[in-house]
Amino acid sequence: MVLQLKKRTMALAGVIMTGYLIFHMLSNLSFLSESSFNQLYAFYHSSGLRWLVLALMVIAIGIHVKIAIQIRTVNAKARRIDYARHDKFKIPALFVTLSIIFLLSFIVIHIVQTLLFDSAQLYSELSQLFKSEFMLLFYLAGLFVLTMHLQHSLANVLQTLGKTSVIHHALVWGGVLSLTGGFALIPLYIYFVMP
Repeated sequence: MVLQLKKRTMALAGVIMTGYLIFHMLSNLSFLSESSFNQLYAFYHSSGLRWLVLALMVIAIGIHVKIAIQIRTVNAKARRIDYARHDKFKIPALFVTLSIIFLLSFIVIHIVQTLLFDSAQLYSELSQLFKSEFMLLFYLAGLFVLTMHLQHSLANVLQTLGKTSVIHHALVWGGVLSLTGGFALIPLYIYFVMP
């Protein structure tokens, strides 16, 4: 009963974060028009909305991570023998743990970077950031791990709901790739297209 409540709370935090990711990706696409981007983020920063959203995201991330650690700890203690697997492919637990640590680090670094930006010069600051090959590759690596995490999480949610058809999984992949592809578009545009 307690474990189910924790899983639901973790899923709710995940839904809040996913909702924010959709908003963040769509607002980032306004970068393709400098004036629209500047107007949108001038309002976002001056209205206090930025700090409200940041507080909500820090709380959601904290809850999500804390419960994930608790659930993994309980599962590791309870499982002495690995589950029987029908397929030959298995991602090692250490790799999964390292990828989650990388994803959390990526999120924290991204938040800190955006807080350090001069909000009056956001367009040029973002342009400069992604002209760096290192930052481009770091960001794309973060998006790759985010893609895997979202796909795995949403597939688990579907399985819990009894939705295991190929169509449901194709929809999950389509949604996740659209989201992370939207995020990747701007840094790729800056690096390869902008002068």
